[in-house]
Amino acid sequence: MEKGRQTLAKIAETYMQVWNAGKEDILDNLADEKLNVNYPHFEKTYEGAAVYKSMLKMTYDYFPDLEITLERVIPHSKENCVTVLWQYTGTHKNGNLFGVEPSGKKVTVHGMTLLEIENGLVKSERGVVDNLSLVMELGAFP
Repeated sequence: MEKGRQTLAKIAETYMQVWNAGKEDILDNLADEKLNVNYPHFEKTYEGAAVYKSMLKMTYDYFPDLEITLERVIPHSKENCVTVLWQYTGTHKNGNLFGVEPSGKKVTVHGMTLLEIENGLVKSERGVVDNLSLVMELGAFP
């Protein structure tokens, strides 16, 4: 892999660790000040690292043991983008999530994220999450 792609991949691998419970401070070093984050299930687009950190902390509250595993990291040097295929696991311990009270169930969720990187910082994070599997694992559907 060429050096530019290796650099993009390394930034993405480190940045995505933000999804591990308690690791939101990674954003301090790797997020552009105008970071833009959007996933279809979000009520809004999150703009700025501070706002995104508050959403991550809420997610950690639902899943205090949240842990992400990167399955594949695909850098695209011409576009300064990286596609990341991932899965996270966590135990639903707090809060009503998609109409489901805390169940104590451990879930595994898959998703894909596209990161745009400029000057060594993540400028944009967009992705999709298999939330249907999540709500089924939580027991929302009999």
